Amino acid sequence: MSKAELNKQWIFKLFLELITQQETRDSKFAVRFGEEKRKVEFELDQKLDLNLSEVHLIACIGDHGPINVTTISEKTDLTKGSVTRITQKLLAMDLIKKQQLHDNKKEVYFRLTAKGQKLYKIHDRVHREIEQRFMHLLDKYTPEQLTFARELLQDLLEWDF
Repeated sequence: MSKAELNKQWIFKLFLELITQQETRDSKFAVRFGEEKRKVEFELDQKLDLNLSEVHLIACIGDHGPINVTTISEKTDLTKGSVTRITQKLLAMDLIKKQQLHDNKKEVYFRLTAKGQKLYKIHDRVHREIEQRFMHLLDKYTPEQLTFARELLQDLLEWDF
């Protein structure tokens, strides 16, 4: 077997391992976020029963608010129905608030409340820490290797297995 074929087999094996590890890494992130969330729950004196989709919706509103259901749906890849369901839950928990423009009473926009802002800041901080560690990992590669890695990852995203 040629060296190129052996490398392809190793890449495939590592790709499968990476997919498998994703569940473990998601769990680690959830644990880290859960620890931070408990601190906020204590500070707010309120239990926050949220999943990651709900937290990411809070992050979207924090990044782009005021924002409507359609735009949230586009930015999060959630259906409008899911966004509506999640926003109802977040409204009930006083993490977001609705507002309407003076000239358009039909269109509803969402903003974060003070409680939602605190949660948003925690999520943002955890993501920045992960990104900084990832950038540090990439520091060991040459510009050519980084270009190849970017192209490979883009191809993997577009690949339909």
